[in-house]
Amino acid sequence: MHFANLLTTLFLLLSTAQAVPIYKRLYRPSSEVFSVIAHHEGGVFQYHLLMWDGEDLLLNADTKAFFGRVRASQGYILNLPINGTLMNGTQEAAGTANVHVDPLTYKLTTTPNANNATHGFGIHDSKLTYQNSSSFLACPDLSYQGQYHVYWGNNNQTQCPFGARGYTVDLLVQIDAYTNYNPSSNQNAFLNGTLGSNSSSHTNGSTTSNSSVSSQRKKRFFFF
Repeated sequence: MHFANLLTTLFLLLSTAQAVPIYKRLYRPSSEVFSVIAHHEGGVFQYHLLMWDGEDLLLNADTKAFFGRVRASQGYILNLPINGTLMNGTQEAAGTANVHVDPLTYKLTTTPNANNATHGFGIHDSKLTYQNSSSFLACPDLSYQGQYHVYWGNNNQTQCPFGARGYTVDLLVQIDAYTNYNPSSNQNAFLNGTLGSNSSSHTNGSTTSNSSVSSQRKKRFFFF
């Protein structure tokens, strides 16, 4: 009888000791930095690398590639870490930019001011999400350059400017560590000293997802 009680006590102690690092691993203040591939099922275009011209997020554009991360610690904003390079090749101080979703047009632009960053981004099934939706819209620039601006789809209610035809796209996150990063999958077990999830509520919107962390590997796309 005493031996059975001893085994039970040891089991409970080991379970408690092992639970602490497991809970801690669930919460990440920021995702890893990732690039994004826009996928459209149609004949106009199928895959385009997401680009950034210093202000707007673009497709089919002759500018630098977008690299970003979702930061839970700041309310699930989409942040772009920037390493500046001067004309002589030397590095200047690192900067940062944050994605802003226009509340009227839903166009994705960037701002250096963290107070203007839009909350509610996440990753679900290796797709970038906003307001729990993975649907975005590519709208033509109507210039000779043939590039596209990126808008949030807003449940297929977003319209391209000037009545132009837009194309629904999924923004595929190119990251191998995990396929989900959002308030549901990114739990903070010790938030305010209690066990629970890291839920958020923001003036610019919030996102939730019912998915759990998955180790499933997704297909990766390489461009040359």
